[in-house]
Amino acid sequence: MTTPQDAASMSKPTPPTPPSLTSAPLHLGNSLGALVIAEILVAVLYGIASVQVYVYLHRSPREIPLMKRAILLLWILDSLYLAFMSHTVYHYAVTSFMNPLALAWATWSLAPGMIIGSLIEVIGTLAFAYKIYKLRSVLWLFILIMLPQFIGSAGAFAIGILVRKVPSFQELAQHFAWTWYSLYSFQALSDCTISIALCTILIKSRTGFKRTDSLILSFMLYSICTCALTSFVSIATIVAYAAMPDNLVFIAITMVLPLLMSNSLLGLLNSRDLLREKYAGQAVSIHLSRLAGVLGHSGPSNGTRTEQADSAGTNSEDDVDTSCRIPDTLFAS
Repeated sequence: MTTPQDAASMSKPTPPTPPSLTSAPLHLGNSLGALVIAEILVAVLYGIASVQVYVYLHRSPREIPLMKRAILLLWILDSLYLAFMSHTVYHYAVTSFMNPLALAWATWSLAPGMIIGSLIEVIGTLAFAYKIYKLRSVLWLFILIMLPQFIGSAGAFAIGILVRKVPSFQELAQHFAWTWYSLYSFQALSDCTISIALCTILIKSRTGFKRTDSLILSFMLYSICTCALTSFVSIATIVAYAAMPDNLVFIAITMVLPLLMSNSLLGLLNSRDLLREKYAGQAVSIHLSRLAGVLGHSGPSNGTRTEQADSAGTNSEDDVDTSCRIPDTLFAS
């Protein structure tokens, strides 16, 4: 027998399901699974960044106070970013465990997380640009690095605001996809510019000394790997968004980028100090063939000088160890 309460409830119209939830298929593996994996990576990168901050503050006593404050601010923003991203994943994985349709909507913590992530990338890029400007004092290069980053950050702020006003991922993809493409295109451009600038400066810093050039090569390889990695992640975000707009793989890739930027900057600063300790005070090897013109006019020949070196037990090859030290300008704070 139907009670009056049941009849009243049956008479109420059922609220329609939003079209964005029915027109786009949901893939838990490519959405929730990707977010969980990204959260694990973010937590791991945050732990690595925390260790690097500790190492940096204790091994860089000559660093200017402004840079140290910037690194501390970067770590604080990393902590806030981890908190907001953890809440985002917790919302989808735990709070909405029995409601997979919640994956079609952005939770409130995603917007501030994206804005804080953008601030992390701005600070990291600014620190790279400052170091490059201090080495070469070229203002246009500083602007060339920072301008794309500022444009991309403006896009990140715009997306953060849009996520609050238009929480449906499908509606964002339909009307504001260009914002997403612009954001990460400019981010990739800024990272590539940093890598090219660092490599160019290091190539011009070669001295012809074997150990110095080996040190410069180490810096070049590290600069290429770190900046190329962040550029690759930015490009991967664009590709994932264009190929799979109906899942959250692009959000998962985006989550990792700010912590990668922090670790890239901290890793470069700490490797600078480690290489300084490794190479400081070591002798530089100069091959006598490079001094052939000088020796031919002012003293014994290469063979005679080599024989004297062998008899003295200093070197068995045509190399002479000098007392020159590795120049410290490469490690300037």
